[in-house]
Amino acid sequence: MLPCQKTCPSYQEGCHKGCARWKLFQEEQRAQHQKKKQYLQHYCTQCAELTRQYLMLQARYPAR
Repeated sequence: MLPCQKTCPSYQEGCHKGCARWKLFQEEQRAQHQKKKQYLQHYCTQCAELTRQYLMLQARYPAR
């Protein structure tokens, strides 16, 4: 189901293919998705770096 189907007064079957509002909605969704991906990539990289640093600080004992 299209999100605009219930709220759009000029909705007709298949009209989303050429609808300017629908295209704008899709662009906003793509931009939001891209921002989320960038956020996750940034913080996953940062978290991995901190984990690596903490592991380097651990005491290591030689094997007996």
